[in-house]
Amino acid sequence: MRIDIQKIVYPGRRLGLAEGKVVFTDRGLPGEAVEVEVFKDRKSYVEARTLRVLEPSPSRIEPRCGHFLACSPYQDMDYGLELEVKRGQVEEIMSRELKRPFENLPVTPSPEVWGYRNRIRLRVMREGGAARFVYNEPGEQASFVTVDRCHLVPNRVNDILARTLEMIEGAPFSSVTGVEVRTSRSSGQSLLVCDLESGAEAATLADGLTGLKQEFALVGAVASIYDGKKFRDERLFGRDFLEESIRGLTFRIGARSFFQTNISILEKVFDDVVEAVTPQAEATVADLYSGLGTFGILLAKKAKEVFGVEEAGENIPFLKKNLALNRVGNFAVCEGTTEEWLPEILERTPGVVILDPPRKGVDPRIVRGLVGDPVPLLLYLSCNPTTLARDLKGLGEAYSIAGLRVYDFFPHTPHIETLAILEAKKPVILSI
Repeated sequence: MRIDIQKIVYPGRRLGLAEGKVVFTDRGLPGEAVEVEVFKDRKSYVEARTLRVLEPSPSRIEPRCGHFLACSPYQDMDYGLELEVKRGQVEEIMSRELKRPFENLPVTPSPEVWGYRNRIRLRVMREGGAARFVYNEPGEQASFVTVDRCHLVPNRVNDILARTLEMIEGAPFSSVTGVEVRTSRSSGQSLLVCDLESGAEAATLADGLTGLKQEFALVGAVASIYDGKKFRDERLFGRDFLEESIRGLTFRIGARSFFQTNISILEKVFDDVVEAVTPQAEATVADLYSGLGTFGILLAKKAKEVFGVEEAGENIPFLKKNLALNRVGNFAVCEGTTEEWLPEILERTPGVVILDPPRKGVDPRIVRGLVGDPVPLLLYLSCNPTTLARDLKGLGEAYSIAGLRVYDFFPHTPHIETLAILEAKKPVILSI
């Protein structure tokens, strides 16, 4: 079947029409004619896979990675088109959910479009004694694609991965099931994490990695041993953390800590957050998904006080260490969930609330709490525009959207980060 690709809809499906029926396929750029094979014919739409491109777009380029469809399927379009695709997706989702038009949203491009990732995690597969790094094939659980070299991470990281693969092919390292490399952009130092099967001994791995430590001056290495339910981390040598410097702040990041992957564009978000908060800079700030304290620490220097809520127990020691490293004394660490802490925090009448939740967005109880007791300024940084739109719809009862900006944290991938700046519709009187 031949179809013309009309657009790319979030999170990356290509949409075309055939005899008035919508067809979703996996490859193709807007304006291209492609040949597809149908594998599901539903009542209102068809699911297909692209066999070949019949009429290529001028915006089509040659992908750099052989495995690009598994992790960065936008590598086949030039960067200008990618930014427009992402802008259009956010505008469409917001307009549909919030029932009003959103046009010409500002998009901040990534300062680096290759080699920007500070973290890569790969699975190890073994066949006939040979080891290889793999990703899952798109949409598959039992089939894999080999990863020889990733152009989304710095060249030095690819060199570390290549040498690590050579070493773990040997018998002493047959228990290694996965490898992760984390790198500090500011220092260039790297931390190696090796996943081990349940019951594996880490000592022999530490001895074997000595050469790798010397060759690449690794800051440290960690073994994560799976006990059947979760991973237990054991330091092999050196440190079990990295440090990253951003806009004069220092963040200590653990082997399993969440931290933004693209530091160069995170700096742009920092600048925009500071600008948005300036009118309320000296108020109380609530950082409700604090993580390692990224945004709370940024704003603490001028804020009256900061309440940082963090649920993950493994993050708490690093959050507290980051407060010490940056000499922040007006930051209260609230251990637990945002749902648990929100009522008490709202009693302190914060002037600014920051939401940076996971992909699932915020719990409805959070939305209801913020609507029932509005704050002057609410910043919501989202990695999923569909859950952001859903939550903005609920928050719309008490807040108006003062700004909406798209950030390309993940060039060549379908992922999108969006910052919503919300202001209370009615004046809020803050306590002194």
